[in-house]
Amino acid sequence: MRVRVLLNKSCWSAAVAAAAGLTLSGCGGGDTAPPTVSIEQPAAGNSTAAAPTQPTVQVNATQNATPQTNPATSAAAASPAGGSKFTSTEQNMVAAAPAQDGAEMQVNGQAAQAQEDLTPAMTAAELAAAMDLDNVPDGNAVQLLTYMNNLTAVPFPDNATPAELRQFASKVYSNILAASDKLLAVPGATSDVRRNAVQFKFNAYEMLIQILPEQANAIRQERIQYAQNIAGSNDPEVSRFARLFLFEQMLAQFAAGEPSLFQPVLEDSRYIIEDPNADIMHFGVAENAATVFARMGHTNEAVTILTMMKNSFTGAKDEKLAARATELDDMIMQYKILGTMMAAANGDEASEDQLVAALRAWIATKEKEDLEPLQMLATIEMQMEDYRKMQLARRLANLMLEHYGNHPDPQVVESVNISVKNAEKRTGLIAKPFVVEGNNLNGTPFNWEQYKGKWVLVDFWATWCPICIEEMDHINQVYQKYRAKGFEVVSINLDDTAEARNQFFQQKQLPWPTVISANPDTTGFKDPNAQRCGVEALPFLVFVGPDGTVVEINPRGERLEELLQSVLNQGAGGVQSLSTPVTQVPGATVPANQMVPETAESDVSLKVVR
Repeated sequence: MRVRVLLNKSCWSAAVAAAAGLTLSGCGGGDTAPPTVSIEQPAAGNSTAAAPTQPTVQVNATQNATPQTNPATSAAAASPAGGSKFTSTEQNMVAAAPAQDGAEMQVNGQAAQAQEDLTPAMTAAELAAAMDLDNVPDGNAVQLLTYMNNLTAVPFPDNATPAELRQFASKVYSNILAASDKLLAVPGATSDVRRNAVQFKFNAYEMLIQILPEQANAIRQERIQYAQNIAGSNDPEVSRFARLFLFEQMLAQFAAGEPSLFQPVLEDSRYIIEDPNADIMHFGVAENAATVFARMGHTNEAVTILTMMKNSFTGAKDEKLAARATELDDMIMQYKILGTMMAAANGDEASEDQLVAALRAWIATKEKEDLEPLQMLATIEMQMEDYRKMQLARRLANLMLEHYGNHPDPQVVESVNISVKNAEKRTGLIAKPFVVEGNNLNGTPFNWEQYKGKWVLVDFWATWCPICIEEMDHINQVYQKYRAKGFEVVSINLDDTAEARNQFFQQKQLPWPTVISANPDTTGFKDPNAQRCGVEALPFLVFVGPDGTVVEINPRGERLEELLQSVLNQGAGGVQSLSTPVTQVPGATVPANQMVPETAESDVSLKVVR
């Protein structure tokens, strides 16, 4: 997000951010992450949990936590084309940010407890022999639970080869599968014990999927088949656990773009919420369903699910469940705002007034110090620019100034003023003459005059912005296709130093000129071209017509070629709007294989929560 000094002060709720495809640390980078569709951490007010390296289940656990990627680090504020933007602040974050893997749907146990190192150090073979991994013991329920818990707590040897570690880990989790089956066969085992056995087994399946990638698909299929088998168990705890897992599999298929599952997912969400024995796990699964609906653009259904949750769980005997229910009003308001934003993006003029009114109403529920609405306002304002709703974007910028221009924190006031001024510059570019000034990479003055009479895309970028590089590859494809018809590209590099830029060009050449600031003291976002345009997030694109005036800003992804076809076929007066409506929340338009956890199986019937 472009309110750069606010990055560490506030954020949207995690679930709404995931649905909207919006980053909580600014207009972040990277592809939109898969939706969070995992049975969640049963902690009031916190819907995500970091994935432990070696998850274990406590013997007395009756609720289980699921490792999840944090949507705050993975989702991205995006243009209609589905790309993301980086701010100047994030330039310093990229190098230090840890890599994030895609979220896997998993039914895992609670986070591991601290374990003491084995002394002296043993080899993998010695440790396996000491634990007698070749034999899974018999025993009563307590003994078998203790055995499985001890296995999950084993500190893997640090002196083993990768092959030895894989063999050792495979044996550990295969033993847990066997021990779980033995426990489930123990006569007279209580429902809680049987459910714990199932938790151990699902956790072991998940670990084996990671340890044995070449067998991952077969293990997933086996896990699904097992879940379907026990979904009809006479033990209500075991049956409920399996049905929730299978629902999440169906939810993932729906998120992958299987439209036939729309109604089954919606109906089963209601059954989950109305379950008389619903607990915090049911809450988390239903909330995930709402997030997926919203992320796919079905905000009305998302609000319906959340409203049912609010009605069902308010005043629940479970204090954690009741506490979570009290937080839903804010989430409902945010999803309503997202739905109104999509309608406005699709040209519903009445929705523009509704969006402003909804934002005002939401701001009124917050304390002055709460900057969450400011983050949302700034992001939606930029989204409206991308959808060419310049008048609405200016209204939202003014709303930021109205509510936060007199904030008690002077840094917030300064940031808002800068942000609003930059928004005015960007929205004021349309139909105005455009000029590019500076030097070529070799130090000679750049000649903008040579581009008169041509359609020109001006691309602001930096080497530290991976989304810029990705966008550049797409631009090159369009450039090669339309160059002969009078289409040109000029890039403006906003790196602060020449070192990073030089390193980039040693590895890659661009087929169009790159412009840099002629003044070494005005580089980066201080570049005069960036200052005139109000650039504060990258990539930023300006499409200029043959007469030298701006036709459109940020024609990213498919929109660039659509725009070119329009102007080349009909002239400047023929510029048209997007040919297809916005059907997903901005930021969620990503390839299905990037959006869905790998555990979704397209050939499995999963309408199960009944």
